[in-house]
Amino acid sequence: MNTKKTSVWEGALLLTAAALAVKLLSAVYRIPYQNMTGDFGFYVFQQAYPFYAIAAAVAFTGFPMALSKMIASEKSNNEHLIKTSIWTSFLLGIVSFVSLFLTAPYIAYLMGDDYLTLPIRVISVLFLFIPFSAFFRGTYQGYGDMQLTAVSQLIEQTVRVAGILLLSFYFVREGYSSYETGAGALSGSVLGAVASGLFLMFFWKKGITPPNNPKAKIRVTYGVELLKTSIYLSLSALVLALMQLVDAFLFVNVWVESGMAAYDAKLLKGVFDRGQPLLQLGTVAAASVALAVVPEMAHLVHGNRKAEIRSLTKLSVKISIVFGGAAAVGLICIMEPLNTMLFKNADGSSALAILCTAIVSVSIIYTSTGLLQGVGHGRYAAFSIVAAMFVKVAGNLLLIPYFGMEGAALSTVLATLTAAVLQIIKLQAVTQFLTGARKVNLFSYLFSLTIMIAAVWLWMFIAENIFVENNRLDAMFVSITSSAIGGVIYIFCIIKLKIFSKAEWESVFHSVSITRKLLSRLKKRRPK
Repeated sequence: MNTKKTSVWEGALLLTAAALAVKLLSAVYRIPYQNMTGDFGFYVFQQAYPFYAIAAAVAFTGFPMALSKMIASEKSNNEHLIKTSIWTSFLLGIVSFVSLFLTAPYIAYLMGDDYLTLPIRVISVLFLFIPFSAFFRGTYQGYGDMQLTAVSQLIEQTVRVAGILLLSFYFVREGYSSYETGAGALSGSVLGAVASGLFLMFFWKKGITPPNNPKAKIRVTYGVELLKTSIYLSLSALVLALMQLVDAFLFVNVWVESGMAAYDAKLLKGVFDRGQPLLQLGTVAAASVALAVVPEMAHLVHGNRKAEIRSLTKLSVKISIVFGGAAAVGLICIMEPLNTMLFKNADGSSALAILCTAIVSVSIIYTSTGLLQGVGHGRYAAFSIVAAMFVKVAGNLLLIPYFGMEGAALSTVLATLTAAVLQIIKLQAVTQFLTGARKVNLFSYLFSLTIMIAAVWLWMFIAENIFVENNRLDAMFVSITSSAIGGVIYIFCIIKLKIFSKAEWESVFHSVSITRKLLSRLKKRRPK
């Protein structure tokens, strides 16, 4: 095996594994947080969360990818590029922190809750540290070292999640208000960023970058290109966070303008926010595909291998739809017991069920965004997310007054569907991946979903008639067993009905084989 190609795949594998672990941690911790603080406490946390998500997208995705690409393409001017990127990240952090800190009272006012000023100001401190971590990660990735980037992401999320849960437990036990508890919990995100930054600084390898040259100049063109590319790449990773941001500004305000008491509207927002971890967990499979296909697609494009580009696009989109659809339908079927198991009661189950249908379109977005980046159309992917935001805003304003939480959920579904359709249209125009697709697959896919739904509902009917107490423990049993039964039956159906061709299965298993070999190699490697 070619050593250079192996190292590239090792790096891609490390970053993919780290990103998936980050996604899982980010989704799971919210469940115990809601259990500790209740729906109102969860509302407070979720109102400020989108600002963290924006910072994280810049630190984990946008800035590092943009900088690493520029380092690879500007090898003769890397001394100037490194110096420019240091100052760009510094100014980005200072401007972001000052802007968010000073405007926090106004943002809280626009959200309809002046008490949110404190949590927003706490999260603004994060912007002082995030850009430096992003700089280090981008530099390491640009020079081929993915290990420190991957480890730093895991450190940041581990410290962050531990900090959020421990601090929120302490604040709740000591009787602090929901706003103070939310601010305390959000400081866990700051701790995670600090820990990650210190780790990256400690392992800074002077030999990996050009030696410090006092004559190196700051080039404005590099800074502008770095920021512009970072925004495009970050937007593509922010589809769910941007939907939350729109809800943070409109959900409570629209309810209050419709005549609801402010406290009740905020409580409903906390209930509605239960859907966010469900969406994240439901799109993990698609997120893994998206992370894996970017380097491979770029490699195929570089070699102008059109047939393989078309094949990879078709398989990637199919995986996102097949497994995204199963996750959405499965969660909808078990929503009431699942809601009770995770969040103590079944409040808002109908709205959460509607929201979970967005898993299909979000899965497509994650996958098609990765593919579009690979073929050089990342800017189009970013613009499709902006279009989705406008649809979300219009949807909230029009639908919440008439349908309440269900209207907010439906607006998210419509917004993400808009972006998914726009991206699929572009992918088809660029790769022609739908040309010659087997039509029998659609019938087989829908039939598999139908069989899974029938099996899950039958089992739930039997189980719920056995367990008459309908408590949280019973809900846990019903949710877990229903998920297992539905998953096994669905996998059996898609294999028997040949939804994936023999060549597609071989491609998947080949990737798994490569992954196993790389993991084995990584375990055997000794630290230098």
